[in-house]
Amino acid sequence: MRRGRLRDRRPGRSPARKSPVVRGGGAAKRGLLTTTTTLRMRGVDPKNAAAFVQTGHMVHRAGLPNGLCVITVPQPQLHSASVAVLVKVGARHESPRDNGISHLLEHMLFRGSQRYPSAYMLNRAIEELGGTLHGATHADFTLFEVTLPPGNVRNGIEILGELFARPSFSELAVEKRIVREEILEYLDDQGREVDPDNLSRELMFGSHPLGMTITGSLENLARFEVKDLHAHMRRHYVASNMVLCVAGAVDEREVLQSALQHFGGLPTGAPSIVIPAPPLRVSERLRSVASQGSQTDVRLSFPTFGTNDPRYLALELLVRVIDDGMSTRLHRRICEELGLAYEVFASLEPYEEAGVLDVGAAVEHSKTPVFVRAALGMLDELRTHSVGKQELEKAKRRYQWQLEAILDDAQALGAHYGQRALLGQEGHIGALREQIASVTATEVRAVAREVLCREGLHLVTVGMLDRSQRQSVRRAFSKLSPRSLRRTSV
Repeated sequence: MRRGRLRDRRPGRSPARKSPVVRGGGAAKRGLLTTTTTLRMRGVDPKNAAAFVQTGHMVHRAGLPNGLCVITVPQPQLHSASVAVLVKVGARHESPRDNGISHLLEHMLFRGSQRYPSAYMLNRAIEELGGTLHGATHADFTLFEVTLPPGNVRNGIEILGELFARPSFSELAVEKRIVREEILEYLDDQGREVDPDNLSRELMFGSHPLGMTITGSLENLARFEVKDLHAHMRRHYVASNMVLCVAGAVDEREVLQSALQHFGGLPTGAPSIVIPAPPLRVSERLRSVASQGSQTDVRLSFPTFGTNDPRYLALELLVRVIDDGMSTRLHRRICEELGLAYEVFASLEPYEEAGVLDVGAAVEHSKTPVFVRAALGMLDELRTHSVGKQELEKAKRRYQWQLEAILDDAQALGAHYGQRALLGQEGHIGALREQIASVTATEVRAVAREVLCREGLHLVTVGMLDRSQRQSVRRAFSKLSPRSLRRTSV
């Protein structure tokens, strides 16, 4: 799977500071309760009551005896439901020798189970319920999800539970051929990596697991056997390393009963361990890969702190100031004013303790140095000047509304709360909206000064640049101020 851009992953990866958890508890006493009392009974700080009431939803959290975390987000007004299972394993939990095994395992689980022993029978069972089965492997977690009519949620939980308890792992050779085609999408006709996002991660993180591709190499793929899949599953697909999140027009008690029946037999196991992100690389920070085509793909990438950092919300707003709509700085400067690209983007790929901020575009080869200078010049302005009040308020309003819009989407709700639970984070949408409002321009500029500096810049080009153009790109590094340089805000 391709590395997700912020615009793709944002509904499920919106930032979280430490905020109250809404926990499912014992039954309330009969009689009328004030809103504050109800919230307090569920473990919510009364000072956040207004935010919880405004967003109009509750989040129930429970633990099965084997340690599986079960999140239920009832939204009775919806006409859909989502059953999502998230597993804390991905490319960053692998070694060079088994890189790609998490991705292959995700594929192979869709090959069926003992009850549904083929991919066809599995998908037909889901589709007869009116549902759709979806899966994705990321650097730090793997997602399995069924969206379906609310009346069939029990069946959806049962089918997913069957996949994890009794996978068939049939037709490995066929699935390998499919994954091989996926890997080839990122390679040229000489077998070289030409995907700019994969190249930027390798440039930034080197041999660390965060620098490895999600799909792994063709050589690893050819070597994997069924026994490798079983071993990987025994280690990581355990209750303490997984979250079941069910959202939509669902009943909490029914969800828990089904979860206990179909997921209660999973072994407890232990959470996956990750190698912390490596320190900033100071050697190679510019890579140019020759690749035929009419345009050059460019990535300007910066290491960031992760979702556990209290500054993360300011980082999210910084990215939104750069690119969250056609009136934001990046599109206006690169497309509307200079006409350098048809599309340009800024994105954030966050992990727990680290992350990556990317700015990218595909441009005509001769325009590449101009694009790099213009983009870096725009980023440097965010280091030297505070974001204006109106500009920041617009970014906040859009972010708050997009969070609230998640309430209309069972799939997005499942991803939002499931990922937070998997990472041990909180983040009720109501509390997040309050926290967004409290971020200041000073905090956003401080993050810009920390992240958008010359020392952190890693630059990748994939295209046909001549020597003069490559040198011009290298000289463009000076458009970005070093971290130590301090200028007066205007």
